[in-house]
Amino acid sequence: MKKLLVVPNLCIGCRECELMCSLKHYGVFNPALARIRVEYDAEANCYNPVICEQCEDAACVESCPAEAVSRDPQTGVIVIDQEKCTLCLTCVEECPNHAINIAPDGTLLKCDLCGGEPICVQFCSKRPEMSSPLMANPEGATALIVGEK
Repeated sequence: MKKLLVVPNLCIGCRECELMCSLKHYGVFNPALARIRVEYDAEANCYNPVICEQCEDAACVESCPAEAVSRDPQTGVIVIDQEKCTLCLTCVEECPNHAINIAPDGTLLKCDLCGGEPICVQFCSKRPEMSSPLMANPEGATALIVGEK
């Protein structure tokens, strides 16, 4: 199954990933509508992209009383059915990565890997560094790589 992997210390906090995500999904540049979120960690003095890690035993799926959060059988990606969602926010509370965001209109936002070609990966300014031999094994690893996990 594909998932986005974060490579520590490469994110520069430009937030281009947030802008491109909102543009792809909503047709506007608005970070509040992004399914990826870049947070600054003052203690570590670095930026951290917060994304869905497509957990194997996904707490968001297991905890949803309306069965609105599920794994797409074809892609393996965890998706939210907005029509089934009751906005109880249980999935938001249960996500260990805090990767489910609440849009200004109250709907839930979660990375869907853009159908297999994440726009954030395509536009990340740090992506060229991913070609480095030093990054050949980004284990544990910014929304820079789409990897099999």
